Amino acid sequence: MKTWLKRLGWTALAAAGLAAIIALEFLRHGGQFKTLAPHFAGSCSSLPLAASAADIQLDRARGIAYLSYLDRRGLAEGKPVFGTVMLLDLNLAEPRPRPALVVDPPLFRPQGMSLYHAGDGSQRLFVINHPPGAEPSIEIFEQSATGAFRAVRTVRDPLLRSPEAIVAIGPDQFYVANASGAGSDFTRVTERLFRRGLSQLIHFDGRTMRTVATGLKSAAGMAMSPDGLQIYVSEASGQRLALFSRNAATGDLILLEQVPLGSAPDSVNVDADGSVWIAAHPKLLALGLHRRDPQRPAPTQIYRFLPQAKGGSRLTEVYLNDGRQISAGSVGAVFNQQLLIGSGTDLRILRCQLPL
Repeated sequence: MKTWLKRLGWTALAAAGLAAIIALEFLRHGGQFKTLAPHFAGSCSSLPLAASAADIQLDRARGIAYLSYLDRRGLAEGKPVFGTVMLLDLNLAEPRPRPALVVDPPLFRPQGMSLYHAGDGSQRLFVINHPPGAEPSIEIFEQSATGAFRAVRTVRDPLLRSPEAIVAIGPDQFYVANASGAGSDFTRVTERLFRRGLSQLIHFDGRTMRTVATGLKSAAGMAMSPDGLQIYVSEASGQRLALFSRNAATGDLILLEQVPLGSAPDSVNVDADGSVWIAAHPKLLALGLHRRDPQRPAPTQIYRFLPQAKGGSRLTEVYLNDGRQISAGSVGAVFNQQLLIGSGTDLRILRCQLPL
């Protein structure tokens, strides 16, 4: 009996030690032990909103920013809220959000977006929708003569498990990133806890969907290079940016490299010059606490990545704040030396003037 009890005690001690190691590694990877030094070389002003803008897409030719507009904090609190897409006219000194859609789709809860510019000057807006009680969908809108977007197509497919980010590559064609590839609650827990690479990238050719990349660790953001030959995907739990080469004829993707970031990246936005702007969360535990309690700020971080840079560092931390200026920043988009920072929780965006 004593031998059995002794073995049981050693087993319990080993299990407790393993649990402690896993917990410490989880906290370390989540940035809990980081010391942050907030900085930004420019200046920022806050633009209050009635909802959060978790994603921002830019029409640089017209100077318009489109906002994925939803009271996400209210949604987390169980309120029956729905969203829309709003626009900001960046040509104005003090822009105010106004509706960008002719009519909102039923049960509309927008997530990631992508703006497609056709060769004839027409535009389409692709928006991920997570309607309550229904499978997620891709809502495709076409710009009308008035400038507002009207719904033209809804795309659903079993491969759209947990769509988080999208890149439009044609009037009906796109790539979409599934944040999770888990098929059960248990798998979802292990995916997050052990940072398993279960996320996938899906390609839609206008008729059918297929998986074109696997093994990603919590894909959160997605963008395409100006020449259409590279796709950039942020991996939140992998804390890296994945670069893929793209075959425009087939839609196939080939992984080129994965760039370590040291923080959990969120949305990705590409500037006109090819620079990749990445919003990131340096402290994931703070992010989780902030989502539960708005009085507890979560840091916001913005990187600029230069894919084609030769020599020197390709990655620069442009903006870092402890969360008091804006918490849980989820997207950074640049227009004419102006950095717009949106959040998945805060009812505001920041308009920041970049240094020359």
